[in-house]
Amino acid sequence: MKPFQLIIGGRAVPGASTMPVINPATEEVVAQSPRADLAQLNAAVAAAKAAFPAWRATPIDERRKRLLAFADALEARSDELAQLLTAEQGKPLAHAQGEMMGSVFFVRALAGLELPVKVVGEDAGGRFLEHRTPLGVVAAITPWNFPISLIVVKSIP
Repeated sequence: MKPFQLIIGGRAVPGASTMPVINPATEEVVAQSPRADLAQLNAAVAAAKAAFPAWRATPIDERRKRLLAFADALEARSDELAQLLTAEQGKPLAHAQGEMMGSVFFVRALAGLELPVKVVGEDAGGRFLEHRTPLGVVAAITPWNFPISLIVVKSIP
């Protein structure tokens, strides 16, 4: 059984504890999932906040490249991840594969979005512009039924 770890501050770390992941079709334990404690949760939020200024300052074209690289990595491992989804949830493999490829498509679509500066008002006092920029750290709790799709939809601005 492959050990899974948390990612905190860009490093893989074991959870404070673990919990079994049970295949609903066989009732077999297929993995141990790491569980963070409050200190690890606080460390993850602090690391995300510390990383945010550099991400915000990253030019949009570079952020696009990183999103496309993420989509490529998801696609390259989509079969493996679909198998894991099926073992974890009992979801039919075709549905898990659909979730994976839908997530790849969504990330690529987001990477291609244009974020033009929009003039929202203008008068004798000046011009008022709307800029789309990252605002801060986001925490997401997702349901179990579409974990890849939901994390992609909720975490990418």
